Amino acid sequence: MNAIEVLELTKRYKKGAVAVDSTSFTVEQGAAFGLLGPIGAGKSSIINMLLRFTKPTSGTVKIFDHDVATQFQEVQNKIGYLPERPGFYGNFSAEKNLRILANLSGVREVREERKERDERISKLVILAGLEGKETDLVRTFSLGDRKRLGIAAAMLNEPELLILDEPSIGLDPQGRHDILALIHELNVHDVTLFLATHNVRNIAEICDVVATMKSGRVATPITTKGFIADMRGPTLQLEADLANMNERVLQAIKSVKGVKSIQCERLKISLDSRPGINEDVNYVITRAGGRLRSLRESPSLEEAYVRMMGEQKVE
Repeated sequence: MNAIEVLELTKRYKKGAVAVDSTSFTVEQGAAFGLLGPIGAGKSSIINMLLRFTKPTSGTVKIFDHDVATQFQEVQNKIGYLPERPGFYGNFSAEKNLRILANLSGVREVREERKERDERISKLVILAGLEGKETDLVRTFSLGDRKRLGIAAAMLNEPELLILDEPSIGLDPQGRHDILALIHELNVHDVTLFLATHNVRNIAEICDVVATMKSGRVATPITTKGFIADMRGPTLQLEADLANMNERVLQAIKSVKGVKSIQCERLKISLDSRPGINEDVNYVITRAGGRLRSLRESPSLEEAYVRMMGEQKVE
């Protein structure tokens, strides 16, 4: 079964502005699907139609084989949603915010259901990495902790589909790493992910399928590995900064499958663009006694993505 089916979906706003233009794609149940495109491409407009916040101008959206236009209530409780900037009551604790949201989602105030609700909230607080902060006022939270709380809120109804809009935007590197690790953990536990982002590294680290979006059009989905290989091309350049260059290290690098050539000045390595080759080079350098200070890839994911989007024409 597909978690999401979008067919010929179009959204036009006033004055004729087209946010989504005759778009079709599917998301298989259990997949980690990434919708990748620049800000303003139309990603949030698609999310708004998936969640029935807005109606499409034309086309259809199905979630778990239910038409969103007429049967959304039948699948609503199977969906969790993390907006770009989650909103909470700042003068309430994290725990109280989650209780309020649980009540709004239909948990009645009877003893048995309150107990089940509170147990669920306690588990989600731990899952989201907020243990010890559950009684803190949300207004004291960093953006990263608000995102964590947002994920906990999105998981209150134990959804089968989690929709995320720019989950790492505004976070520092550590906060981004922690949030992505949490999202990946949810997918491991059979939650289908639909992640909309402009950050190509989010896609590379979480998603197994990706579709790019540009000017309201969505390209045919492709595996993330295939997407990265197509985007970078057949050859990758690595520039290594070594504290102790010697012949043993050079020979170890040459032994890595896919290495084509090495320039000793600044140690520039030309190699096949294949998954895991960076890690292979790093491993053999370390094993040969080399001390690697840094390893820079060229083109980087970001450089390759910007170049590709500049060239891409979405049919």
